[in-house]
Amino acid sequence: MISFAKSRMNQFTYREWIGWFAHNNDQRLAIDFSKEKGLSEEEAKLIFPSIREFQKGEGSDGKYLLQAVDQFACRTGMEEYREAMEWFVKEENWHSAYLRKFMDYYRVEVKDRSFLDQIFRKLRKAGGIKGEVTVLVTAEMIALTYYDALAKSTDSPALKSICEQMLHDEIPHIMFQSYTLSFFENSMKDKLLRILLMEGTLLFVWGAFRKVYLSGGYGFCRFFKENLGYLHQSVYLARSRRQN
Repeated sequence: MISFAKSRMNQFTYREWIGWFAHNNDQRLAIDFSKEKGLSEEEAKLIFPSIREFQKGEGSDGKYLLQAVDQFACRTGMEEYREAMEWFVKEENWHSAYLRKFMDYYRVEVKDRSFLDQIFRKLRKAGGIKGEVTVLVTAEMIALTYYDALAKSTDSPALKSICEQMLHDEIPHIMFQSYTLSFFENSMKDKLLRILLMEGTLLFVWGAFRKVYLSGGYGFCRFFKENLGYLHQSVYLARSRRQN
């Protein structure tokens, strides 16, 4: 499990997050397919159902999210939050584009609809900015174990480079979203709700994509333990930086 609770980035303000996202935008991944040897039929059947699902989930215009951001920024006077979240949405769309490029190389069609993505979007819209961020950070924590497992599931150099970039980006995303959650109440009830959301999502993801996780070295217990470990780090960050 990756430890990020003591990272200096946890002390970033929104102005500093804007700087981070802008810098990271200049380091975008150029996917190299020159060393691809092709995927076997078994490998393709293993990885592409989950890749199609995550590719759909990573891409969004952020319309409703940014509306909630505007309301939060007006209420708190933190206008820099809007710009920081615009950078975040842009980075998420880069993630979707990476996966789309890999799918295009292997002539795999994108998914029109995603059940998990639809559920997440409904949950996000139900709770204002707090609900939006809580659901977003849950997905980002699960992405850490997913992209780690996915990278170990094939010998594709291109896919491994994509997964490495995803992991590089998702860790700061968790710290960024946890900072925003520090502006809200983080009671025991809130923690329990976050645990229930995480556990429910984990059961769905494991049921749908357990073969990728197993191939990548994750048994059910490790899968649950690491994701809940990331959740506890996020809860700790939100509580330790509780804003007055």
